[in-house]
Amino acid sequence: HHQILGLRVVTDKGEELGRIASILETGSTDVYVIPSANGKEYLIPNILPVVKEINLETREMRIHLIDGLLPD
Repeated sequence: HHQILGLRVVTDKGEELGRIASILETGSTDVYVIPSANGKEYLIPNILPVVKEINLETREMRIHLIDGLLPD
């Protein structure tokens, strides 16, 4: 987890969501908590359809947003 915390999260369309502040361990998969500048909190599950790439060198995670993943 220490390598994941602080990663910058960017969508596959180039939108930056923020940085991973904490990780929720749900038992089946981890969920990354990303507070945003607009006061919202994004919960990103560590599942293959969503998390596309984790690059520890650039400290960046690329994700694909699926329907219903982000709050309105």
